Amino acid sequence: MDTGTIFTIGRQFGSAGRRVGSEIAKKLNIPFYDKELISLVSKDSGLNEALIENVDEKAASSFFQSLMAGSNPFGAFPMATSNLGLPDLPINDRIFLIQCDAIREIAKKGPCVIVGRCADYVLREEKNRLLSVFIHSPLDVRCERAVNLYKIPEKKASSECQKNDRTRAHYYNYFTDRKWGKASNYDLSVDSSILGVTKTADFIIEFDKLRRGL
Repeated sequence: MDTGTIFTIGRQFGSAGRRVGSEIAKKLNIPFYDKELISLVSKDSGLNEALIENVDEKAASSFFQSLMAGSNPFGAFPMATSNLGLPDLPINDRIFLIQCDAIREIAKKGPCVIVGRCADYVLREEKNRLLSVFIHSPLDVRCERAVNLYKIPEKKASSECQKNDRTRAHYYNYFTDRKWGKASNYDLSVDSSILGVTKTADFIIEFDKLRRGL
């Protein structure tokens, strides 16, 4: 089913956000992008996939922040792309800009699901086509998933969940003028533990239909 909608999924670690996004894509028969973006960025940039994966969703330490004296880079450069002619950019920032180009190109092709990587912000001009979603769930539920799915030792599960959340928050906050996970920054914020993966995906799809008057 072609909805015409681009779904972007922000997510807490262990909240099943990726699985929810994948389920939406399967149900609607539309493309799904998560780690798949790494291959696209590698192809566009010529950079090694392992290098890209190593810095994936991790912010660099200084360039954009020093450039804007602590303010958001895209606030000043809303159409920033990989062709800025700035060879001294930190690798994280270079990859982010190339990734932005890839996300925009994906969006031009039609409806899809994109997980993470500030896609909701990168595509913020696509207001009529974009549905931005943030998936969260209680820490104890996420810890259980971390132990069962990622084989993280039970004693370390809580700290690992929170560490990964801090990394994602820093990345998002660094490259945007928004706060990661803040409900008002998204069209929809959903606790996936209430309905489970499949029904959460169904709920998001139904929400999209209702907002478009279908």
